Amino acid sequence: MPADLLLHILSRFVHISSAILLLGGAFYARQVLLPILSGLPSGQVDIPARTAQTRFRATLWSLLVLIVLSGLYNFTSYSGPPHTSTYHMWFGIKMLLVLHILATAVLWGTSPYSGEKSIGKSNRRLTGMVISGFLVVLISAYLRSLSQRGL
Repeated sequence: MPADLLLHILSRFVHISSAILLLGGAFYARQVLLPILSGLPSGQVDIPARTAQTRFRATLWSLLVLIVLSGLYNFTSYSGPPHTSTYHMWFGIKMLLVLHILATAVLWGTSPYSGEKSIGKSNRRLTGMVISGFLVVLISAYLRSLSQRGL
């Protein structure tokens, strides 16, 4: 197997698996962690919420770096036929959604926990992040089908 093919496969694997982990972590936090935290008595929420945020922060930064670096590599190493204006339009929309996800992830991971008000804010952020993430996956599937068909 040629080295460039192996690097291409590895880069796609890193990109897709990092995106899956980021989206899965956000989905888990939105659907499981936040409802559990909001069900705890007021005085018992702070420590688990801060602990969860602190524990996920290193993973979050690692995933964001891997997604950005592998995505840039995948984008710059493309050597196929030129894409159509339809492809570029949808790629631009995808990138806007990706920027939303990145900004939301940074806010979610770095905003200090400040009581029960933070749970509602986190819930809204994570909802937007998960919706944007699923839209990015959908658009990516569409873009991949356009690339394979040469459109």
